[in-house]
Amino acid sequence: MGVKKMVKTKKSTIDVNGSTVQIPTYKFRQEYLAWKTKCDKITSETMASTGSKYADKNRQTYPRSLYLQLKNHVNKYLRPNSSNTGNDGVYLLLEKINDLVTKTKLFTKDNLEDFNEFLDILDDIEDDPKLNPRNTLFTRPAGWKKGKRLPKDNKTRAVNEITITDDAPQKIYGHYRDNYFEDKYGLPEKKKWWSTAENTANPPLAQAIFGNGELIQRGLKSIIELAIEEITGTPISKIELKIQRNAGSLARIPSVRKQVFALLKRSDLFTAGKPKLKQMATILQGMDFVVGTKSFGARAAKPQKIIQYVANLPDFPNQVERFSLKPFGEGSMASLIMEVVGKKTYKLKNGNYLDIKGRTEVPKQEVKKSWMEQLWR
Repeated sequence: MGVKKMVKTKKSTIDVNGSTVQIPTYKFRQEYLAWKTKCDKITSETMASTGSKYADKNRQTYPRSLYLQLKNHVNKYLRPNSSNTGNDGVYLLLEKINDLVTKTKLFTKDNLEDFNEFLDILDDIEDDPKLNPRNTLFTRPAGWKKGKRLPKDNKTRAVNEITITDDAPQKIYGHYRDNYFEDKYGLPEKKKWWSTAENTANPPLAQAIFGNGELIQRGLKSIIELAIEEITGTPISKIELKIQRNAGSLARIPSVRKQVFALLKRSDLFTAGKPKLKQMATILQGMDFVVGTKSFGARAAKPQKIIQYVANLPDFPNQVERFSLKPFGEGSMASLIMEVVGKKTYKLKNGNYLDIKGRTEVPKQEVKKSWMEQLWR
């Protein structure tokens, strides 16, 4: 058998203010899209949430899918006599979440704050008895007996005769398809969708948010938690940096300092003390630099802060591992050298003093006295 040839896959990149940033791969995008697709496919009939055909014809029907009902569950489609005002709930954030996940390619710290805010809202919904779909309130008689089957031509929806033994209203939560509904109307009970205790039912709307159901296993809240974990924990492999300001700031990054000092030791890159700045810049452009976490100097900013500043990039919530430099000018190279050496007078390995016009101070060389002056002495 032959050896399999390794195929390099091209990594996705995005241009940010002239710099080319590699986009990390996130699982939560696929998880979200799968969740949304599933919610879109679960119909109002599957949810047993279509609205009654016996209700007023002018009454607006329920949205056709789980996703749309979730989006509007406390807005347009409030049940009659609902205690919720419609000024809060999931509908306020679903559009924002969808746009952020599907349209944003590279996430910043501001985006991370958005995800944390979304998670806080979902936590608030879970903690609020009026907003949590597990606690959607219905009532039924406290006691009843199922009787004989009614003729099909009866004028009610009921299929079985029901005798009420206790007409005190009993609260049930989550969904109306309980055992009373089954006994009276003949439609199968949805056992896990309703409960007589708060915070224990798991109807479709609750499954969409919190998961752990037969319709939706992984809910939106879990996906948002995964997004936060991945955005902070998945590094940006590499940035091709476009210098936008103060190239000298890069001198605080140890991997850059090391290479600049290496250039200063090469006599082929100098004419006497004058550096061949263009050639030096070209050499640096062919290198990859480790970002790291420590900078040179006690009060220096962290390396990642430095490269974000130099390239005018947003604040990233995840670690940048490496960077390279896009073509830059002689002025930037000169600034970088001066910041690395840290002084105006610097003696090179070739015996000359560093000579950059307008930036360095070259000592006057002592001229050897002539043989005649030596003789007179």
